[in-house]
Amino acid sequence: MNEPVVLKGFGKGIAVILDSSCDFEIICDHFKQKVINGKNFFSGYEIPIQFIGRRLNSYELQKLIEIMKTFGGVHDIIFPWDEISFHNLLSTAGESAEDIKEEQLNAKIHKGTLRSGQVITSESDLIIIGDVNPGAEVISKNNIIVLGALRGIAHAGISGNKNAVVFALEMDPVQIRIANIIARAPDEDNKHEKGVAEIAYIENETIVVKPVTQF
Repeated sequence: MNEPVVLKGFGKGIAVILDSSCDFEIICDHFKQKVINGKNFFSGYEIPIQFIGRRLNSYELQKLIEIMKTFGGVHDIIFPWDEISFHNLLSTAGESAEDIKEEQLNAKIHKGTLRSGQVITSESDLIIIGDVNPGAEVISKNNIIVLGALRGIAHAGISGNKNAVVFALEMDPVQIRIANIIARAPDEDNKHEKGVAEIAYIENETIVVKPVTQF
């Protein structure tokens, strides 16, 4: 890849192609310049964004979002699920790839750690860029994605959607609920290895949690 960052339009959104081998600080510098040079391209109330070519952790994703908001005038960012790899998770949970491509699934994004007593709700998919601490709760009609540690309560598919999933980079919840089915935190013997991203979904009317590599 000749350039650390390449921008391409798709539909009404932007695909950001990142060099997987480049230092992240160099990525940020080039991305910032791209955003400044194309400010009119980025400006808008809601901008669908797709990051390609590089696996981003929660800090890196947050940094790129901050650059877009600070230097590009972006107010809200939408991750179109049918355009990124999470649609594979959804299709395995029970929806066909064709169904997902036909739907335009948008996401509500909350940036920052949720502390005890805080509750975030969403009428669509919900992305938390940060941790969900014990005593905090995240609620969504569709899927919940936590780019951090899930240690509180997550309720996905509150409208009865049993195809919804809960994904976290670190899965250690007090309780997970999908539609009307509830699963509590596993005991120490049944917990998976720490630091492994996991996903919870319904299988045979029971919530199961698996490392995302096995999903």
